[in-house]
Amino acid sequence: MSKELTAIEWRSDQWLFQFGGLRPDNVLEYFSQSPFWDPSSNNAVLKMQTQFNDLQHSSYDLKSMVGIEFAVTHQEPPALFIVTKFRRSSPTKLVPITVYYITDGNAYEAPTLYSIVSTRMLSSIKKVEEAFDIARSHAEFHPSTGYSWKETAEQKSARSAALKDLNQQI
Repeated sequence: MSKELTAIEWRSDQWLFQFGGLRPDNVLEYFSQSPFWDPSSNNAVLKMQTQFNDLQHSSYDLKSMVGIEFAVTHQEPPALFIVTKFRRSSPTKLVPITVYYITDGNAYEAPTLYSIVSTRMLSSIKKVEEAFDIARSHAEFHPSTGYSWKETAEQKSARSAALKDLNQQI
């Protein structure tokens, strides 16, 4: 069960100052400080296994592992980095799970397509309900005549005048 993290904005000014901002070679390290990071990911396991030798951050080793993996999938340094969380099941099979973006040092979880569409649909349905409420407030029902639109005296006289003009033209 995953937590809803799309409402979180994360930033570490201290880290950015200490390392001189974000670059392609340090953005995953920065991201690993965030609440979005999975400490059991292949990236974290590999970092722990290689922290005291020359094989640090070897992409070959990541490809041979199975499990959760993070990768920078798009970058426009220094302002924008896209980090994708994948599930790796083989050296060539990656399935994206979640997308994150870091813009000017602020990290966010991107909303899913489902959440965007469902939010938009709910918003649309709310507007349709409001329109029906307005229409219902202008309708009236009488058992002998059925439904009709409520008219003000001014609207009734305008309709009567229009009908008289129409009858005179015929």
